[in-house]
Amino acid sequence: MPNVTVFYGFYGSGKSEISINYALMLRRQGKTVSIVDLDAVTPYFRVRDVRDDLTAEGVVVVAPKESLRHADLPVLPEGVRQTLRYGAGEVVVDLGGDPTGARVLGGLRDALAPGAKGLFVVNSCRPFTRTVEDASRAVSAIAAASGLPPSGIVANTHMADLTTEEHVVAGVSFARKLGEELDLPVVFCAAPADLRSREDSIADRTGGIPILWLERFLRKPWEDE
Repeated sequence: MPNVTVFYGFYGSGKSEISINYALMLRRQGKTVSIVDLDAVTPYFRVRDVRDDLTAEGVVVVAPKESLRHADLPVLPEGVRQTLRYGAGEVVVDLGGDPTGARVLGGLRDALAPGAKGLFVVNSCRPFTRTVEDASRAVSAIAAASGLPPSGIVANTHMADLTTEEHVVAGVSFARKLGEELDLPVVFCAAPADLRSREDSIADRTGGIPILWLERFLRKPWEDE
């Protein structure tokens, strides 16, 4: 049975970018990896938009077929149940960014392989998660809708291309406070790859928490490649 990791969080948390980069990290470690696009509520910033990049690296993409790529419809990918229950190796799931989107997983809860874990991605710069109390409510709402209690927290406080070391460090501090509130560990933090020269400083200031360095794949339509 597969090792399933579900990333969920509110809009702007960066969970889709994290899902993509996490899947690529696992693949570059030589693992068999599938990524499931279960974002049925957002018409942009979706895994399916970078299907070709992922496939080129050997990641199996389970997403609505190409003819429905730009459709703003609640369409489930073909074979999603088979992948969640019997897929090989690592299965990474990107879930929609609110309780409505999370209900998609709730409808598939019986198909999840035993031991599937949910990781809540938190960005304290976003409106719905600016305080620990707000973030705690967000975790509860999404976990209830998805039917999958969180196993841990991913710190991803960022300001897109304006993200600094200070944002990353403050985000880890925020995530730890949230973790204390919910009795959950902070599994890792994420940071833009262009801050990698600051790795030693970030590690020192965050207590050596693992860092997922993010290559940016998802862009606004008007942004240059």
